[in-house]
Amino acid sequence: MFILLVVGLVGIGVAIALLVPSRVLGAADPPRPVAATVVETGSCGQGMDTVEWDAGGEKKQATLDGCGHREGETVEIVTTGSGMVSSAASVPAGPPVSSRLTALLLCMAALAGGFYAFLFRYAPLRAPAVMPGPRRG
Repeated sequence: MFILLVVGLVGIGVAIALLVPSRVLGAADPPRPVAATVVETGSCGQGMDTVEWDAGGEKKQATLDGCGHREGETVEIVTTGSGMVSSAASVPAGPPVSSRLTALLLCMAALAGGFYAFLFRYAPLRAPAVMPGPRRG
């Protein structure tokens, strides 16, 4: 009976650890989108667009990881560092729920398999389901 308690508590602990918000675990906040204006447009075969946005009262320019926008067009961007920005629509928003769910299901399957192995190893032997009848001579 003690093993059932341990398996249950470990399963609940794994579920809580995987489903707790990533902010609580110390993960960085996702980048916030900023409105930017396309300054120079690049052809999609050769270059990328250049955008300009206001960062705390200071105008900044960077290369947009994309092409085909018109000059003067407003696009939502997120900064990715190293002089390159990405379109806010192309960056995933929110925590990676699918990978956390996969990890949760993997842990639960491992617990279930371990418990099944425990039952198989330590279960008492039982009589077969169909007992042979008496021989008639």
